[in-house]
Amino acid sequence: MKVSAGNRGTSFVSSRQVSISVTGLANNEYSRTADLTLQVPYTRMNETMRNVQRMGGRITAVTVSGGDNASASPAPARKGKGNKG
Repeated sequence: MKVSAGNRGTSFVSSRQVSISVTGLANNEYSRTADLTLQVPYTRMNETMRNVQRMGGRITAVTVSGGDNASASPAPARKGKGNKG
């Protein structure tokens, strides 16, 4: 399932898109957990990541595309305090 959010602002980074892979999101009406990919503008990345954490989801990968970073590879999820895996 892909979820998209609209653009905010017209700065030079608005052409950059972020794909955030999420697992364990528990705020769905039809399913207790889901694996999904959120596609948001770069300017909304932090806001979206905070919302995923608030809803009980776990971010598994983040990929930035567009702008000067067109050939970026996905960043692995960090392992640290609070992460079981």
